[in-house]
Amino acid sequence: MGAMTTIEPGWYRDPAEPATQRYWDGSAWVGKPVPADAEPPERPEPEAPPTPEPSQSPLDEVGQRPAYGRGSDRQGPPKIIQRAPGVTQPPDSVPIRSLGVTVGWITNDDVRRVLAGRVLAHPGQRFIARLVDFIVLVALNAVVNGYFVYQFFDSIRPAVEQSLRGGGDEIDIPSAATNQWWIVILIAMGLWFAYEVPSTLNTGQTLGKRLMGIKVVSLAPGEPGWGRLILRWSYAALPMICFPLGAILWILDGLYCIRDRPFRQCLHDKSPGTAVVEVPREKEPAA
Repeated sequence: MGAMTTIEPGWYRDPAEPATQRYWDGSAWVGKPVPADAEPPERPEPEAPPTPEPSQSPLDEVGQRPAYGRGSDRQGPPKIIQRAPGVTQPPDSVPIRSLGVTVGWITNDDVRRVLAGRVLAHPGQRFIARLVDFIVLVALNAVVNGYFVYQFFDSIRPAVEQSLRGGGDEIDIPSAATNQWWIVILIAMGLWFAYEVPSTLNTGQTLGKRLMGIKVVSLAPGEPGWGRLILRWSYAALPMICFPLGAILWILDGLYCIRDRPFRQCLHDKSPGTAVVEVPREKEPAA
């Protein structure tokens, strides 16, 4: 090697590849090789740096790895460790509960992957949003359904007055009042559907959720379409058929997200695979 350092810089046949010639800068071979019978340029073209193989998926816009269903699916769906005799909670994991009972575990890494930087809504935010929606629906029913509600109470009024005068412990509800009651229920459910499902499909928000800065998102691949949102609405709306006893189911449904882990889902979020998250606030422009 000591003799080679005395060679003047220039193009020479590559000892390792005799069919090519390379540029010697006085101490090392540099640049791209060219065929041995070609006219070399004055200066060699620089060699392209080797492309490193990606070891991890690129970061998304919130600084997290792409979530399951939001970008690359190379990592696959989150893995749920089922609870079984002799199986203990793995490290760095959170329990998955069903009706207050732990049925398995999911790693914190998978939870972060599914959420992709989104922040779960607080149960208090969800309660106030639902209260606003309830007030809006009462107002809509007063306008659209008020006449039928009046007819129903007018039909049962004689029977109620007779019962209050001591005419018996049981109230004899006329058949016409029963039909009117079902009309009231069906109109109320139709108004609820028209108010909630299309707006949730378009923006993930009803008026109440918009005021509270939260929205419905899908935890599964893809956006929640008509089918999943109708299923979500059905779980919340069907108890109305057995009103007022159905109100107990509404309360249990609403309280469920307080203890649910890891995604704070209400019961009507479970089957459609949805959750409610906070809407990112836009940064105010600098003064």
